Amino acid sequence: MKKKDYPHIILTQLNHFKSTFPPECKIVKAQDCLIRYEDKEEESEFYFQIHSFSLNNSEFQYLISFKPTNQNTLAGITRTLNFAGVEASLQNWGNIIKLFNETDFFDEDPITNFYTKEFFNEYKLLDEDADKNPFDIRRQLIINHYLENSIKFIEKYERLNPEVDLTEPKRIAIELQENLTEYNQNQVILKLSEFWAITRKKGLSILKEIFFELAKEVIKEIGKKMIGI
Repeated sequence: MKKKDYPHIILTQLNHFKSTFPPECKIVKAQDCLIRYEDKEEESEFYFQIHSFSLNNSEFQYLISFKPTNQNTLAGITRTLNFAGVEASLQNWGNIIKLFNETDFFDEDPITNFYTKEFFNEYKLLDEDADKNPFDIRRQLIINHYLENSIKFIEKYERLNPEVDLTEPKRIAIELQENLTEYNQNQVILKLSEFWAITRKKGLSILKEIFFELAKEVIKEIGKKMIGI
């Protein structure tokens, strides 16, 4: 790499970041940094910022900071990464923002929040790649099959109990089915936790089937035990 090429390379890389950022965020003007992205949600404090760059062993390194760190840690983090690392971190951050914006995990309903957090804290995966990689195809098929059976149960339950509205848990199950191959492992666990939380609030008779009966294989496949057992 020749010195005369440095400005062109930096400009190309920065333009790439600007043109490929996640749709859940926006670029905003900020002082003392190269690029700053923020969550489109007005009240959100989530951001991703590229502060500066340096040259290390003929490779450009970028000082970045972002918040949240991951689904489990709302605090921010600062690190230095190469071009590929920044690109991967930006896309992963965008996936986290998308998940937070789509879920009721931070809903105003304290009961649903409590149940969601209880399930997620019990079943979240601690493997290093759980916040980066999706489930393998075998487990994706198992989870999809579980969701199909859960939807069938919900529809049958609603026919037999027309006074009970299960629109919301059904919506979450369908949404997870549609995005199952795009979510990383803990994003799937979080959506399942929300699904279980809302069905739990609807009544233990519903939870008994949705969770304790139908979800047995899913929970076994992620290496966990049924809650309370």
